[in-house]
Amino acid sequence: MNDESNGFHSVGLDDPNLPGQGPWSATRALIDSVREGGLDLREGLPEHPTYKGDLDPTSQGLEREAFGVTLGIDVPVANNNATLSSITGYRDGEAHNIYSQTGLGPDSPFGVASPLTFEFPVNEKEAIVQFSQELRLTSSLGDSPFDWIAGVYFQHDDVKKYDKFWVENLLGLPTLNGESHWDNKANTTSYAAFGQVGYTFNDMFRIVGGLRYSHDKKEGTVTGTAVETGDKFNPDDPVAATPLAATFLEGESFTADYDDSWSELTPQITAEITPTEDLFLYLTYSRGYKGGGFEDDPANAIAAQTSYDPETVNNFEAGAKWDFFDGRARLNLAGFFMEYKDLQVTQTDDGCLCNITDNAADAEILGFEGEFQLQATENLFLFGAVTVLDTEYLEFIDSNGLDASGNKLQRTPEYQYNIGAELTLDAGQWRDALTARVTYAHQGELFWSPENIQKEEAYGLLNANLTLSPPDQPWGVSVWGRNLTDEFHRVNLIPFLGDEMSRLGAPRTYGVELSYQF
Repeated sequence: MNDESNGFHSVGLDDPNLPGQGPWSATRALIDSVREGGLDLREGLPEHPTYKGDLDPTSQGLEREAFGVTLGIDVPVANNNATLSSITGYRDGEAHNIYSQTGLGPDSPFGVASPLTFEFPVNEKEAIVQFSQELRLTSSLGDSPFDWIAGVYFQHDDVKKYDKFWVENLLGLPTLNGESHWDNKANTTSYAAFGQVGYTFNDMFRIVGGLRYSHDKKEGTVTGTAVETGDKFNPDDPVAATPLAATFLEGESFTADYDDSWSELTPQITAEITPTEDLFLYLTYSRGYKGGGFEDDPANAIAAQTSYDPETVNNFEAGAKWDFFDGRARLNLAGFFMEYKDLQVTQTDDGCLCNITDNAADAEILGFEGEFQLQATENLFLFGAVTVLDTEYLEFIDSNGLDASGNKLQRTPEYQYNIGAELTLDAGQWRDALTARVTYAHQGELFWSPENIQKEEAYGLLNANLTLSPPDQPWGVSVWGRNLTDEFHRVNLIPFLGDEMSRLGAPRTYGVELSYQF
């Protein structure tokens, strides 16, 4: 995989909770008043930083390259009473991402800016090499009521990440000018052992129990450097650019080794009931686990060596799968309750404009999911799904002392649904070669942070594509369109100084895709 684009697109919009106070929305209004044709809501004017040692500025953009290969082998063993499976994976990827967090700076070509406006582009380079190996033994016991699975898993990641933060402002605000770098070399080693046993009592009832032991170790070395302090407006400011601690002077740095490890035993038990051939019911309890970690761009050595904790979740779920209309329709329903302990909450801190992960003490999610599929005719397929959630941080005081207890979980819509249709037709002499697909996805209101102040209103996106793929031919062509109604929406938001620093979702886009199988 190899792709590139002009990167993330951000604009500063007036925060309706603090109207008229934000410097970027004020600057946008000034530019709109003096620029011929004004300034479109979706249009940003990011500055291109010139990093220390460079002769030319660096423009915004995103480049990604990735290569991966998987090898799977199945071998019958124990007189064909079991199958030994080996799954080996290798992945090598690189990414280079330069984007403006504010979408606008004090050095615009129009000569107008609110005094508090500053520019803050982030430059991230990352390379990862990953190796994974799974060995799994699965029973094939014929008429036996027992079935089982046992296995082990290993994964090792080598990660190199180099971040550059570059800031400039008009007023000489400390930590908001200059250039700071972080050179981070890390590796993660994970391994697990797991087993599962099922017992079928009769044609209607089966019970399955499983257990998994997981161990994760993360270690590495990070160096943070105050490459340059001050900017062209305030060249003599001695303070390092955020999020590096203000105690570092130009040329000073820290280097810190960090490591931590976590382990967890996670069970699962499921009761399966099949009252008829067309109806499947289940009840399940499972415990999930996610390992801890470290921040990418720590302020100092102490912050570099401070890890956040793993999270665990107890999940209780009941559901049904029902096939009807002679197998042409399926309805899946599920209700679930999730109890989180030490839920990992990552948010962009408005004090440093950097990502910080905290552990919420406790959180809960009560939810319902439904999915429907119908083969209405030989050529027409209809589908849809809905999710409804009730979420709450039971207890959560973040690293800045803000109490979000009792609030809804961030970035979690109250509801989502999608509907769609797919029509398959003949194209001349090619049977079933033309496929038209239309989908509409809608999500309800969500809050962008645990404080539950800034929010995204409900919105929906309409997508469609038309694909010609002749049978027994290696080629295909597709015409597609996304967000056909040109719905304005945001995919990230940072509240800062009375503005909502908004990363925008793509507007109406369309294109043609050609494919060829060798």
